[in-house]
Amino acid sequence: MTVEADATAHAPVSERIYLALRQEIMRCEIVPGTTLDAASIASQYEVSKTPVRDAMQKLAADGLVTILPRSGYRVAPITFQAVHDILDMRAAIGPHAARQAARYATLAEIALLRQIVREYAAPMDIGTMQQVARRFHLAIARCSRNKRVVALSESLFDELERLLRFAIDFTVKAGEHSDEHTALVDAIAAGDGEKAAAIEFAHIKHAREFLIERLMTLGYLSENEIQLGAAARSPGE
Repeated sequence: MTVEADATAHAPVSERIYLALRQEIMRCEIVPGTTLDAASIASQYEVSKTPVRDAMQKLAADGLVTILPRSGYRVAPITFQAVHDILDMRAAIGPHAARQAARYATLAEIALLRQIVREYAAPMDIGTMQQVARRFHLAIARCSRNKRVVALSESLFDELERLLRFAIDFTVKAGEHSDEHTALVDAIAAGDGEKAAAIEFAHIKHAREFLIERLMTLGYLSENEIQLGAAARSPGE
């Protein structure tokens, strides 16, 4: 048993329910928009409703469920606003982390980044590729020497995985060009923070366009919804 698994096994029952449901929601094993019943969950875990309510309160605080009347809960749907909020935060944090990494990254950290980039050369499915991407960008975040940037990046990649799993079949084989990742590491190694930030911003912009187009193709977002969302944001931008 791993340290993490051991810690989970000894956690309070409400925490174990929270972690189990959170994982299912993040992996889209519980589909966005699904209604959950506290009594059914309590029966599944053979506990009273109290730890289930505690777990649901934490999930609600994470923005993953909304609380309904009479012990009901609904898994947060995928909306244009959710997509925008997550990618907007990535666009704010990612380039900053890259800029700071160019300032603080050690030779050992740069070597680790190059090692992760080499993993892109191997054939892999989209799910594996997403995990490699997560490790790469979180490694850059750690190079920023800012614990809050790391924590926010981890949270954002959790939410991004949920969006991606909803929109993309993770078992499909995919090729990935590592040129931009190599260029990003080269900029960090050279101490060129502005170039590193620009490369990361362009990468995130491309990801935003791809994800929104994919969600529209699948019918989860409409052109009208995106236009309305853009109009609602425009006064403050």
